[in-house]
Amino acid sequence: MLLSYVFFRRLCGPRARSWTLGLMLISSIFLWLFLGLSLAFCFDSSSAYESHEEATIAAVFGRALLFALVTGLPLAILLRSLSPRIVLARMKELTLPSSKVRKDFAALRLKLGVPAASVRVCKTQVPISFAIVAKRPLVVVSESLISLLTRDELQAVMAHELAHIRNSDTALKAFVTAYKAALPHDPVIRLLEAAFHREREIVADDTAVAVTRKPLSLASALLKIYETFPKDNQGPYGVFSILGPRSSLFQHHPAVIPRVNRLVQQARIHKTKR
Repeated sequence: MLLSYVFFRRLCGPRARSWTLGLMLISSIFLWLFLGLSLAFCFDSSSAYESHEEATIAAVFGRALLFALVTGLPLAILLRSLSPRIVLARMKELTLPSSKVRKDFAALRLKLGVPAASVRVCKTQVPISFAIVAKRPLVVVSESLISLLTRDELQAVMAHELAHIRNSDTALKAFVTAYKAALPHDPVIRLLEAAFHREREIVADDTAVAVTRKPLSLASALLKIYETFPKDNQGPYGVFSILGPRSSLFQHHPAVIPRVNRLVQQARIHKTKR
């Protein structure tokens, strides 16, 4: 499965790759659930196997398939509804940004087709930004991020976060997280999940660039955040950064330098077309 993705990666763009990874991930999770339930039902029905072999096999198969669906979907729905509340509970003193930031955000949300989204500021000295969908779509940026970035750079970051909402990444990530909770120690699922998230970050970059037409602004914002973000102690804020936690095999965000280089290349292509 992973080898097919490596081959597929060379042929297709990040949007197609991310959806392929999502389907692979969900298929893997349901397969594990189905296998585990099948073993449990086989053990439970072992006494009836000798006298009713075919009927027992059919019953085990049907029950395992049914229970995999019945137990998987409610778990996804439950975590989908609870995860925004858990995240927002960690953010204290959310306030309205300045009128200038609100005006820029309003223009971006209309361009991206998410008019119901709103923006709030959290009081932390770590430059973070994230998108979440609770009762309504919400983008949160920190005071330090606003003071760190220029107006164009901040617009690029907000467009990136709005792109996650428009592309349904917040719902997809919650769905993936739900099944990861059911099978936390499966390395294959963890690899697929991490790769899926990295591809969605690239898609959000591309969506933001398509709206703002300023890939270099997003690139410079990424570099500024990378240079400012604490490297030795990210604490609980790493997951809320546009860069994600520090690099690892299971990182959910692309490496900074290749990501910036990709944006610079997009700027060169755009300049050549003009």
